[in-house]
Amino acid sequence: MKKGIVVLTGSLLISSCAFALEVPNNHIVDVAWLKSHLGDKNLVVVDVRKNTKKHPNYTNGHIKGAVHWGSRDFREGRYCNPKTQKPIPGYIAAPKTFEATMQKSGVNQDTAIVFYSGGNKAKDFRDGSLAAFTAIYYGHDNVAILDGGFAGWSKNGGEVSKDVPTPAKGNFKIKKFNQDILAVAEDVDEGVTLGNYQFLDANGEGKPGKSHYHADMKKEDKRRMKEGHIPGAKALKTTEYVVEKDGVFYLDTKENLEAKLKKVGIDTTKPLITYCNTGHLAAGNWFAQQFVIGMKNNKLYSGSMADYTALPNRPLDK
Repeated sequence: MKKGIVVLTGSLLISSCAFALEVPNNHIVDVAWLKSHLGDKNLVVVDVRKNTKKHPNYTNGHIKGAVHWGSRDFREGRYCNPKTQKPIPGYIAAPKTFEATMQKSGVNQDTAIVFYSGGNKAKDFRDGSLAAFTAIYYGHDNVAILDGGFAGWSKNGGEVSKDVPTPAKGNFKIKKFNQDILAVAEDVDEGVTLGNYQFLDANGEGKPGKSHYHADMKKEDKRRMKEGHIPGAKALKTTEYVVEKDGVFYLDTKENLEAKLKKVGIDTTKPLITYCNTGHLAAGNWFAQQFVIGMKNNKLYSGSMADYTALPNRPLDK
């Protein structure tokens, strides 16, 4: 069992208190690990797949004992986009909201949490990554994502159930904020003005006529006020962070990801802010950079371009 300080990735210092059950150092678990610990009283498994009448993923079957989180359980909208008269959706949920989410899921201060997404699409891992990011930001470091998600679990004989658990209320309380992993507009201003941050656009460069990065979208995108990218930003799409095997998408290796980032002009030894339209897609990049590569001073821009382009007098490149 790990003891003391076990992981230093970026400015984020993840500490351990010899929990009864701890996730691996890289915050990634495979099917074998989860099978061996499923049912442990100190483990909570969270399904973050969309679950609606149109997409009843959790309802139709989930990992046995898993609880479900909708996006509103760990994200919130802020401000109002005049194009849609709806709040910009890409922000971390309020502390009280997140505490309530954790408690209703049966999470205590020492609980290990494993988040899982669909796993049958290249970008699915972003969902578990964003939930894990939010938990870590609010001080709960004993979290991981299931590599390959539900698709990998099912393909490898994991037990599936339609039963909905009713966990006892947990005692989780926020006791710290890991602010070193979160970028806000002022951090972006600092990076643009002083050049002390690299920027990475998780939308990728896109195709002609469909590129946020090059601002040539033929159809208006209502999530942002203007098109383009943060000055100096490089681009690497979230789907480049995974590899497909038998219809299941798994995180790529450290060596491959470092090579991909180097190819687009990112130095993995220097501070980086990753963004997308609302911070959702970019969470996948952030997670892989943080825990597969182990990048230092690696931040996710909450609100991302929906936030940045709503601010006055901020420069954009095309």
